[in-house]
Amino acid sequence: MAEHTEPVELGPLDRRSFHQMTPEQMMVVVANATTTVFTRLRRDGHPVSAVVGSEVMDGEIYTCSNVFRIAYRNVVRDPRCCVAFDIPYVASVSVIGRAEIIDDLAMVRRFFDAHAPKAPLVVNDGLNVEDYIAVSFTPNRRLFRIIPETMFGSDMRTLLRDASRTVGG
Repeated sequence: MAEHTEPVELGPLDRRSFHQMTPEQMMVVVANATTTVFTRLRRDGHPVSAVVGSEVMDGEIYTCSNVFRIAYRNVVRDPRCCVAFDIPYVASVSVIGRAEIIDDLAMVRRFFDAHAPKAPLVVNDGLNVEDYIAVSFTPNRRLFRIIPETMFGSDMRTLLRDASRTVGG
């Protein structure tokens, strides 16, 4: 096992703050994320994550679940969560907060109408939007409105720009 030593700063990017994005820039990443990871707490407090669909509607962040999923029961019991949004090689945002369950089926349908055109089953596997919605939107679906308490992000493009200034730039 490696011996633990005090960290040594090896370059100017070692101490670069990840808080390099404005709230507006972070919401653009959230709205355009290709991957969303929702983390909730089990009864024993252990965090569990899953890749989910997400949408920004009216400036608010939503993910979806099903009333039969353990994640749904976990959020009913304890709404604390963390959601990571990623655009590979571009930027990522983490939101720490709470999930509020939305039972309004009109909102759930609105979520799926917005999400369907960019859903991986539609984009990658050739399922058409109508069939995706027919399979995905059921009376058992619920939304989690994510209420942020803290948000932080990292824009990889600025990291590359910062790196070029320090390495021969």
